[in-house]
Amino acid sequence: MIFRIKHKTVFRYNNPPLSAIQKLRLTPRNEKNQKILNWDIDVKGCSIELETYDYQGNKVHLCKTKDDAREITITCSGRLNINDSKGIVGKHDDKVPLDLFKYSSSNYTKPGNGTKKILSNIKKETNKIKSDIERLNYLSNYILKLVKYSKGKTSIKTSCEDAIKIGFGVCQDHVHIFLSCVRELGFPGRYVSGYLMLDDTNIQEASHAWAEVYIEHLGWVGFDISNSISPDNRYVKLAVGFDYSDVIPISGIRVGDSDEKINTKIIIESKQ
Repeated sequence: MIFRIKHKTVFRYNNPPLSAIQKLRLTPRNEKNQKILNWDIDVKGCSIELETYDYQGNKVHLCKTKDDAREITITCSGRLNINDSKGIVGKHDDKVPLDLFKYSSSNYTKPGNGTKKILSNIKKETNKIKSDIERLNYLSNYILKLVKYSKGKTSIKTSCEDAIKIGFGVCQDHVHIFLSCVRELGFPGRYVSGYLMLDDTNIQEASHAWAEVYIEHLGWVGFDISNSISPDNRYVKLAVGFDYSDVIPISGIRVGDSDEKINTKIIIESKQ
């Protein structure tokens, strides 16, 4: 399937910041089932100062705001060819040692009483299931029932334990809870950011998130907890990491007394 994507973000300031640096992780990854046909990043009100890769293999751009700029526009666009791999990504080929993905890297995925209770219940209900895939799918469905999908109940700073207590969350929260659990079970797990082609609209206001777990003899396997499915050819992967902090699409540092307003619009179109 061929995807055409346009991701536009506009930053507006009431006063020009003295200085502002934006870090972009907005270039899709080239992988076995995902190939970039063309991709372009266009910026206005700022300039791209650096293009590099982080330690997870994600492409990163650093942008610096131009003097007196009250508005910054960052537009990413291009075409990709996506094949349905039934959620199986394959072997681990990153520079980060695989074993590091077995451990929590921050408060986002640090296990606590909520995680331990989930694992206790899961262990009782899956003790006759021998397949890792089946057990992990059961865990994914269990989390979605326990923490119902709802916007506005959590924030980008919410930890997995807090989301469990609240009982509501979005894809970010589901992934953090899932990763906390799978790592406690001894599996390497990582956070994935990207896009999902929706059935009812091609316009979105935010990117999507899912998880990948490394399973012996299969490699990395994807789990979209919020939708109870494995990623197929409607998914475009942008970045991977230990948790959300490693994959933030746009993050920055601003110096100066100014208010910031952000507007994002993502258009995703597909062609068989």
